[in-house]
Parts: sequence; C-alpha cells; structure tokens
Amino acid sequence: MSGRYRLIEPLGAGGMGEVWQAYDERLHRTVAVKLVRTPVGPLAEEVTRQALREARIAARLQHPHAITVYDVAEDDGQPYLVMEYLPSTNLSAVLVERGTLPVEEAARVGADVAAALAAAHEAGIVHRDVKPGNILLGRDGPVKITDFGISRLVEDTTLTATGAVRGTPAYLAPEVARGERATFAADVFSLGATLYTAVEGSPPFGKDENAIALLYRVSTAEIPPPERAGAITSILTSMLAADPAARPTMAEVRDALGGDLDGLAVTEVMVPATLVEPTKRVEAVALPVDQPEPVREPRRARPVLVVAVVVLALLVAGTVFLLSRKGNEEQPGVAAPAVTTTTNAAPPPSDPPSASAEPTTEPTTTQPPVTTTTEAPAPPPPAPAPVTKEAAVSDYYALMPDGVDQGWTRLTERFQRSPAGGFAGYQRFWAGVRTVRVSEVAAAGGDSVETTVDYVFSDGRAVRERHRYALVNQGGQWKIDQVAVLSSRTG
Repeated sequence: MSGRYRLIEPLGAGGMGEVWQAYDERLHRTVAVKLVRTPVGPLAEEVTRQALREARIAARLQHPHAITVYDVAEDDGQPYLVMEYLPSTNLSAVLVERGTLPVEEAARVGADVAAALAAAHEAGIVHRDVKPGNILLGRDGPVKITDFGISRLVEDTTLTATGAVRGTPAYLAPEVARGERATFAADVFSLGATLYTAVEGSPPFGKDENAIALLYRVSTAEIPPPERAGAITSILTSMLAADPAARPTMAEVRDALGGDLDGLAVTEVMVPATLVEPTKRVEAVALPVDQPEPVREPRRARPVLVVAVVVLALLVAGTVFLLSRKGNEEQPGVAAPAVTTTTNAAPPPSDPPSASAEPTTEPTTTQPPVTTTTEAPAPPPPAPAPVTKEAAVSDYYALMPDGVDQGWTRLTERFQRSPAGGFAGYQRFWAGVRTVRVSEVAAAGGDSVETTVDYVFSDGRAVRERHRYALVNQGGQWKIDQVAVLSSRTG
C-alpha cells in the first residue's frame, strides 16, 4: 500500500471496512491498517472526507489506554488509517468465552477505559460507540479503547446534520436512541452498559436481532437492577441513570472504579490464550436526528462525595481538638515540624575535672531537664528545577521510572489530567516500565522540545518513540504540558 505498508492478515471487518495487521516497511514496525470501504458514486468523496476527519479527531487524543492513530493515506482512491497494533482480544470475545467477568476484573477494565475517555472528553471528543467490541484486552495486560471512527469533536459542526443515529443499539444511551445528540453523558451510559454486560452476562436492555425493537426498548430507559455488581453497584447504577444530568462525569467514573472499592482487590484481566477475535460487528441503525446545541460535560457534586466531606470534616475537627490538649505536641502532617519532648532523665557520666576547673563546695544533686528532639519524617526534597526546556525534559526522564512522586511535580495540571489519567493512571503506567532513556533532545521551535525515548517494559518489550513536548514555565520551572508521539517502533 503506497509502497510502504505490507498487509499480513485480517484482524476484523465491519460495515465501515476491514482492519488488517500490517508491517511498516519504512519504520520497521507492526501496525494495524483500517481499510475504509467507499461506495461507488458521488458518496465516495464524502466517505474519504470522513476518514480524514476520523484521523484528525483520533490524533487529538494521546493516552496510554487509547489506540493511537499514526497516519491516514489513500491507495488507488481508497482511504486507509494506520494505527497502533496491540496483540489483543476484544472484551466481546472474552465474554463469549467466559460469560461474565468477576467484579474486580470489570472494575479494572472500566477504570482504564474511563481514564482514556475522560481524556477524550477533556479534548472535546465524544466517542459515541463505547461497547465491548471496541475495548481491547492486551495479551500482556494493557487495556485500550479503539475505533473513534464515529466520534466527533463537540466544536466540529461540519457533519452534524447526518440524520442518523450512530452507535451500537444495545449500548446506546436512551436519549440517543430517541434521536437526541450524543454527549459526554452518553459515553458514560455506554460504558456503564458495557460494564453491566461484563458482570451480569447480558446488556441492560437484553438482546434482540430486531434492531428497531431494541432501540425502542433502549429509549424507555427501563433497566433491571444489577444483581452481581457487588462493590461497583453504586457507581454502575449512577452511570445508567435515565437522566443524563444525573450521571457522573467520566473523570468521576475513572476515580470511583480506580479507587479502593471498599477494599476490593483489582487484578489483571485473564484472556484465554486460544481465544479468537470475532470479525462480525453490529452495525448502527439510521434514524432521524434532531440536533440540539452541543452540551458540554457538567461538573456535578455527587451525594456520596458530600457525605464523605462531612465525615472527613468531623474527623478533622475531633483530631484538632484532641491534639490541642497536648501542649508539647504538634499536629502531624507530611511536612510537620519537629516534635520536642522533655524528660527528667539521669545525667550522663561527667568528664574528669580539668586542672583549671574551679573547685565546688557542694556537689550538684539536681540536673536540669534533658530535651530530646525527634524529627518527623520528611518527604524527599524536590529536585532542582532545570533552567532550559531541553534540560527539563532530560531531567524529568532521569527521575523515572522510580521517581514517580518527583516526576509528577514536573507536569502541569493539564498533563496530569490528560494524558496521564490522574496520579493512579500515572503510577500504573510507570509501574510497568523497567528502564527509560532519552536521547537526541533538541529544541523544536517556540516552547517545544523533541526527543527520542527508549522504554524497556517489565514484560521485556523494547519500544523506541520520538516525542514532541510542549512546555510552559510556571514559577520559574519548565513543566511538560502536552506531548505528541511522532513515531513508535517495537523491538
């Protein structure tokens, strides 16, 4: 294809085209190539424009739990997308084989997918087709969401009058099934429906070969309460709320599923080694659409968070009261001052008197109190801030993978949210990295820096990537604000 990509074997097929495992002869890496099926006639040009649009949207998202789009091109008039290749099985195939997932496995998958979708929402992207078939479970552990092919930017209004419901009926939000526009809240519902399927064994609205009948059932928003969801019942129920405004944000879903879940241990998802990924996909159903104004994802205070804050406030107040009763103690904290205690200890043996010492007429029988000081544990001192953008990038990677706490301070809040996926997601990524090394660090114009990054992961994989960073100066320190992966090669 274009003299660069050599097709190896098909990975899947659907109404929009085929996906193949391929080899990039120029960069010497394995990739996935999506061949977009174009109709004969005047619609061919429109389909090509949509393929280009899909690539533009996907390129906006760089996240450890989302499949990366590398390139888009044409071969004899047929558009195709070049994407990251992940040896994996999709969640749909796993559920066919196993029936359901244990709650802890479902929580782990949901947390990773929610992290990627939260980053997408932050970038203004609605996926619109979250379902088990679009969630890839890597053979080496990573979970990634793919196929932003029917996604759109909230700001992009060039294709808002398509007059079609886009997405898979069994996982659509009720408002989308009724013809309303998909918003961030619709993605939350679809992820909830996916997790419901994973733990209950069937989609929330059941299964029906008649797509129109299924769409009607979805539009009623009548869902049987989950019976096997255990520790995720509360967050799952809120994700499946009929009212979009009552659902949590995707960031709240990520935090809830990635949290302790009342002591629930989260484990890796076990994918059967013999499982073969199916190639058949359920296609969308075209229905009239009434297009309202774009709706941005609101920030809502969850009732459980309010209760938690009140309890925490009471605990803090009680602690302060008790500590105030102790005159010689300081309130504990990460950077607490030294704690001083006074005791009437016996004096140490005195040194022999020197020749010049004045004689005393009466021995001293009372010693003054001995003061001992115990230093409270202090965090490691922050590394000195580099003075150039190039040094900022080099010094950041010099801290990794062991200096996660210090590395976190070298990122802006924007980067910490996306693509890092919060501190929990950041820790998970670096926990899987054995070593990392940077080279060829160079300024790239403005406040940008380009560098080559060599990772060796815990599973033995070696990956070389070329990155471009955008940095900002905050308080005299250069911090990483954005990153784009220019190239990636495994082995």
